[in-house]
Amino acid sequence: PAYLYDRNPNTIRSQAVAVSLPARPSPAAQPTCLALGAIGVSLNGVVFFNALDALGRDAVAHEILDACEGHPERSGQYHYHNHATCLDDGGTDHSPLVGYAYDGFGIFGRRGEGARWLTNADLDACHGHTHAIPWDGTTVTMYHYHTTDEYPYTLGCYRGASVRNGP
Repeated sequence: PAYLYDRNPNTIRSQAVAVSLPARPSPAAQPTCLALGAIGVSLNGVVFFNALDALGRDAVAHEILDACEGHPERSGQYHYHNHATCLDDGGTDHSPLVGYAYDGFGIFGRRGEGARWLTNADLDACHGHTHAIPWDGTTVTMYHYHTTDEYPYTLGCYRGASVRNGP
């Protein structure tokens, strides 16, 4: 029914996205702000956009999303603003890796250590924290992001040096 009131005029079109990320990202001296648009990429190849729509509003609250909680923007790039329902967050322990931010740090699902459902209060301003995680076939203690059900949903800022800040 929402389609009758707020139609997205854009259609999904094939996109070429190439990003080189550091295998071992490291925190920057200071966090940096996110630009509008692409801030990372999910393991299924769909990009993550920040939490804002083009008018600076909470995109999840103000835009029409499909069954996977994604939609296309003007150029046809399909994207998520949050932890999409089509991303695996299964299991009964710490959530799996669901993607990478454009600073190289991993983005994990909504469960933290001990399978506890995370909220913004559990994470720093960039939407992450540090503890042991599986990384490149080993267990390492490193910074990483988590998705939550609360705004900003994925990232609040980059904790590392962004290598790309756009589609």
